[in-house]
Amino acid sequence: MRRARACHTPSVRRLLPTVAVIAVLVVGGSIIFENSKPSSTSTVASGSLVAAKKELVPPVLKEDFTVLSCSQRTTIGLEGCAEHRILSVDTRINALRRQVFQHLYDNAARRDFISAEDAWFAYRRAMCMSESDVNEAGSLVPVDFANCVVHLDRQHLAELVTLRSSYEPAS
Repeated sequence: MRRARACHTPSVRRLLPTVAVIAVLVVGGSIIFENSKPSSTSTVASGSLVAAKKELVPPVLKEDFTVLSCSQRTTIGLEGCAEHRILSVDTRINALRRQVFQHLYDNAARRDFISAEDAWFAYRRAMCMSESDVNEAGSLVPVDFANCVVHLDRQHLAELVTLRSSYEPAS
């Protein structure tokens, strides 16, 4: 039987304002940091600027884990199953990011998109760390974290689909 999502627990709901503040600080800090850099500098926190050409490129979502084998019989196997789902959704997110990026008409809009995606990634990490704290120090922490990432990735995928469709002409 599936356990209720941890984001509906009172402890996680109390953390939502904190996570929102962190996301705002990340976005604000990256904007301030970028605006304070000399014009000859050409890197962003996400590495979305190409140094030689100063050309903006779409952000790419990359995970920092080694994929485990998927099995429904062990905790490590459950984590592996979630990791496979994460990579699958990440591939679709990256494709949509490229499509949205192509529709953005200037570098200011592209920088805003890059900042928003970086802030979303920081939010995803903070929220899933918070959700996995429900089983703090237990063997299910990485499984809870990975399942949370899958859940938030799927939500973000839907958001990117909506954003992309807002740039396309109506039929």
